[in-house]
Amino acid sequence: MLPWLVAHIAIGLVLVALAGYTWLDQRQTQSARDMTMAQDLLWQEQGLRLHLQTNQNVLENLAYSLAANAINDTDFNARADALMKDNPEMQSVEYLNAAGHRMGGLPVYSSRPSSLVPLDDEQVLETVDGASTLGYAVYSNVIIRDQPVIVLAVPYYHSTVYAGMVVATYSLPELLRLRIPWWMIQRYDLALLDDQGHVVAPLDATVMPGSLLTRTVGVDPLGHELKLRASVRDNPRASSQAWLLGAVFLLLTLLWWVLAMLRRRMLERQAAEVALRDEMGFRSAMEDSLTTGLRAMDRDGRIIYVNPAFCHMVGWSASELMGHIPPMPYWPPEELENCAAAYRAILEGQTPQNGYQLRFMRRNGERFDVRLYSSRLVDGRGEYRGWMASLYDVTEIRREREALAASRKQLLTVLEGLEAAVSVTDEQSGQLLYRNRHHDDLFPLRDEAVCCLIPLIPDDSLAAESRDPITGRWYHVQRRRIEWVDRRQVWLDIAADITDVRQSAEEMRLQSEKLQHTARLISMGELASSLAHELNQPLAAISSYAAAAEEMLATPTPMVEKAGDVLTRIGGQARRAGQIIRGIRDFAAKRAPRKEICDLAELLSVPLQLLEPVVRKTQSRVIVELPDSLPEFQGDSVMLEQVLFNLLKNGLEAMAAADGDAPREITVSATATDESLEVVVADRGPGLASPDSLFQPFYTTKPDGMGIGLNICRSVIEQHRGQLLAEANPGGGTRFICKLPLTISTALTEETE
Repeated sequence: MLPWLVAHIAIGLVLVALAGYTWLDQRQTQSARDMTMAQDLLWQEQGLRLHLQTNQNVLENLAYSLAANAINDTDFNARADALMKDNPEMQSVEYLNAAGHRMGGLPVYSSRPSSLVPLDDEQVLETVDGASTLGYAVYSNVIIRDQPVIVLAVPYYHSTVYAGMVVATYSLPELLRLRIPWWMIQRYDLALLDDQGHVVAPLDATVMPGSLLTRTVGVDPLGHELKLRASVRDNPRASSQAWLLGAVFLLLTLLWWVLAMLRRRMLERQAAEVALRDEMGFRSAMEDSLTTGLRAMDRDGRIIYVNPAFCHMVGWSASELMGHIPPMPYWPPEELENCAAAYRAILEGQTPQNGYQLRFMRRNGERFDVRLYSSRLVDGRGEYRGWMASLYDVTEIRREREALAASRKQLLTVLEGLEAAVSVTDEQSGQLLYRNRHHDDLFPLRDEAVCCLIPLIPDDSLAAESRDPITGRWYHVQRRRIEWVDRRQVWLDIAADITDVRQSAEEMRLQSEKLQHTARLISMGELASSLAHELNQPLAAISSYAAAAEEMLATPTPMVEKAGDVLTRIGGQARRAGQIIRGIRDFAAKRAPRKEICDLAELLSVPLQLLEPVVRKTQSRVIVELPDSLPEFQGDSVMLEQVLFNLLKNGLEAMAAADGDAPREITVSATATDESLEVVVADRGPGLASPDSLFQPFYTTKPDGMGIGLNICRSVIEQHRGQLLAEANPGGGTRFICKLPLTISTALTEETE
């Protein structure tokens, strides 16, 4: 029964095919040819684009080599010759200096041949100027000489200074002739058209008479509205009776076709599996090469993945950790409560920006500190699977911080334990910068933000015995002019009470040596604090960019170009950290800070770029309201960028910690007078909690802050002969006002040797 049923079904299919195919033939033939033509034309356009982009990449590599002085004229000509041999449509490859003069290239000649476009051609000059201004490769409009050509200009730079241009000339007819496959030429008439529809190449191209199918598509990266046109060489013909016979034959070979399709599907499935294995292997290789520990948990908190770096950190293998639930084997017994609390917070969706500071245990019992950052784990279908965590071993960083804190504590202990009144005052204004406990007991002052002292001895004296006119007690006062942490000149006063007992000359000598050693400890402590705080900002930026690059590469479709841009920014921040280290080294060596012409808009660009992730995370907005014309001034750009960065970052963190529905906005404005430039950074945070202590060193309201950020900001501004003030924002929040002088002769404090 079944075979007959199959036979009847086959006969019915034959009848349906014979009746329906004749009716559908005319319609389907036309649409199929049109679709084939569209696909062929798009394929050809993509081939041209890939070929041109490949050549552009080679020219950009030549430009990078010239920028790095890695090749000479001979090397350039050799590489240009190889490129032109592989691409006969390329007429010349040359490079120019910053003034537009030809420095070398191919073809080699003493006077430029008339067949090539002269370098002083108006369109060539326009292309070169556009590429040097924009900073990337630019194609010219079509230039009609002996034949239509197009010029590609690739600029190169030394650092950020334009240094020259690599220029290549394409022949459009040769490009079409050499890069169009034979089967396309047999099927279609191809031509390049300009934006007016005029034929550019080849000049003798025409549409075949009677052609019903003609299509055009834009050609990228040539741009400038150039289009590729294709016209079929022959028109569709009417269907013939052979198609009916073919349909009958097709039905007879149905079983063979089904088997062939089944085999094809199996091959496609195998190819897809191989590609999937390759992709998984590539991703595994990337994860295995990381030095950052990665750990994934499902919704129930069960470990579902760990990378080799994580296993190396804790000492357990992946097979031992997979499927594990709390308590984890790498949790120290004394830290079980803290680790469990962080674990519960992650499962509840708490992902703080600074992560979690935890202490883990290796398999051999060794304890180490980690910084753990967590985020939601979403699969390729957009479904929430659990939580992903990255771990960084911060044991050495924490030890350095603890050593720094211990050093600071020891320094303060030494100063507070002295039985002498120690004070530091500004040489110019007499402002009190520091005094120890004994000085506070002997000379009580009013509780004000800025205090000035009247010295007990004249400024030109270094040591004297003086009587306090208020208390009537006698003091032996020693005075020294020293350089403060912000490189300004200050007076270090040491007063010992000698009213009751006059110490012997030997005791005075020993005390003087001890106090001199204390002064050196002060400078060493402040320098170490400045180094740790200044390096924290670029290192935080590098960590943020690294996390962003990791997220870009972890997506189903990795954003390679954006990740490359992020890696470039990481390099910039590393160079910035090097600049900071060189600045601290210069400070330690008692060298004057760098003088350069600064522009406020340019100074703001770097902090705004670094703080962009923080702005997005805190859902804040930074409003820059600068006048069209602000005067330039002289200063150290790195130090001033750090000041703007600290003020903006403090405002963002203050608004993020504030409760309520107030808008999270930071406004940066500036006004200029004949003598000074006033920059105002106003936030909408909770406002000033303790104005008297705001700029004091080591004072902070943040749980993990060091308390020297605003103090360093004020020191930098005062080093530039300016002033940093804080006041309440009328609309809520805080306003920081930076006043910088515009007089070049006094813009920066000079070091006195």
